[in-house]
Amino acid sequence: MKYDTLPKALYNHLSVKKILYHNDSCILYKRLTESVLDQEKISTSHCIVFVIKGKVEVKTFDGQCVTAHKNEMLFMPRDTYLISDLTKDKECIEVFLVFFDHDIVVKFLGSKITQHHKSSVSTSTICKLETSTKISHYFAALKEIYFDFENDKDILEYKILEFLHLVYINNPSEMIDTLNSSENQKKKRNIETLMLNNFDKNLTVADFANLSGRSLSTFNRDFKSKYGQTPKQWLIKKKMEKAEELLTDGINVTNCAIEVGYSNISHFIKAYKLIYGKTPNSIKNTF
Repeated sequence: MKYDTLPKALYNHLSVKKILYHNDSCILYKRLTESVLDQEKISTSHCIVFVIKGKVEVKTFDGQCVTAHKNEMLFMPRDTYLISDLTKDKECIEVFLVFFDHDIVVKFLGSKITQHHKSSVSTSTICKLETSTKISHYFAALKEIYFDFENDKDILEYKILEFLHLVYINNPSEMIDTLNSSENQKKKRNIETLMLNNFDKNLTVADFANLSGRSLSTFNRDFKSKYGQTPKQWLIKKKMEKAEELLTDGINVTNCAIEVGYSNISHFIKAYKLIYGKTPNSIKNTF
């Protein structure tokens, strides 16, 4: 299946303004003139969405649904699979998105964790956050000062940490508990379960490494130790095994490619031929 992997999928989107960005941490402004419904995504970084205009509704695969309207915020922990609806107001949809990776979380938690009493919260989840005029002023100033500013990763980190501290003022427990939970869950992520559940999504090996809580080099090493082959080799074989089943059931080549995580049909055909020594169309011609 095809998923948008956030935040990377947004970097070249025509409706998105990259204000400050570096790898999987960024501050983005998104403006749409039409509603966008049922978009499937996975976020490999933590994300906070602040709604300027319109409505944002996020649904997870376990049935959770959270909605944010004008001047409201949603917090989405990393490694979250979701389906989102962006519904326009009278004129348009406007949102700011702040994505922040593990390193920024560590710096933020380091300054706050000693002030926080541990709660019974044990699972990370999408939640609505209390906002304030300070948050509105923060984004207004961001738009005024940094829209035409040269990108700088150091300034990006400072601005995200500033934002997190402002959010923390009104949401101390939610921020600390959810971030802690998400970080701890990631450390426990099992490679075999992760790969078997998600091999047919359009995720890269780097995405899987991130989702597993490992660096790319550690993930590759652990994977090869377990399976005796590289993650890329394993993924291609698993995708093609599923593709063989789908083609045998009568699905066309284009839809089959999408179902096993390929957006480029020629790449899918090449991979299939590499495994089976024939083109996907040859399956159809045998029936």
